[in-house]
Amino acid sequence: MPEISTPRRGGVTGRILVVDDELSVRKMYRALLEGEGYAVTTARDGSDALAKFAEVRPDLVLLDVMMPRMNGTAACAEMRKLDALVPILFFTAMPSDVGAVRALGFGADDYIDKAKSPEEILARVAAALRRRVAARAEAKPSNVLHLGSVTVDFASTSAEGPDVKARLTRIEVGILRLLASGRGRLFSFDDIRTALYGEGYSADDMAIHSAMYRLKRKLGSAGSLIVSDRGFGYRLIW
Repeated sequence: MPEISTPRRGGVTGRILVVDDELSVRKMYRALLEGEGYAVTTARDGSDALAKFAEVRPDLVLLDVMMPRMNGTAACAEMRKLDALVPILFFTAMPSDVGAVRALGFGADDYIDKAKSPEEILARVAAALRRRVAARAEAKPSNVLHLGSVTVDFASTSAEGPDVKARLTRIEVGILRLLASGRGRLFSFDDIRTALYGEGYSADDMAIHSAMYRLKRKLGSAGSLIVSDRGFGYRLIW
């Protein structure tokens, strides 16, 4: 089970995953972030971090670079396959800006020197979370989705393209809206089930598989953009 904290003071402002191979560092950052009202999960290396990332779905990741088993840059690259938008901040003792730039090339949003003051670290974390919230607020849902040469009109529930002319069901529209809301993000079966049917619905995974199969067939060649990830769920890549 992940090490999940309960924030000690007013309202949770975000779920943060802290990844470092040193227990003392994990404890220090956990205490620091909890003190600001964040919900904190910790992981001891990149491999552990990937499991926690998929389970917790954090709003931000603080990721050490130098770790055993799987280092931070490799873990960052894998996280980006699951979620293209979540802020990932490398925090490390790397001595030069050159190292920071190289690390950012693996998909991180920012770089924090461990030698910086707690106040600066908290400010950088808060700024990254504010940018995420602002980006979500600015993103206006569209009634039209372009998947390669196929255009899906949610309002008319239709899909049209060179090899496609189909009418979509309510469930199929719901699936596409969900997958498109997190471009590149992996949605679990529970995520999909809740979005389509609400909390507590007992539809099994095969029902979702069947709905995905029908939807992909209706979308023709664009159906290949809906990808299954090791039986965990689905994501849309385009």
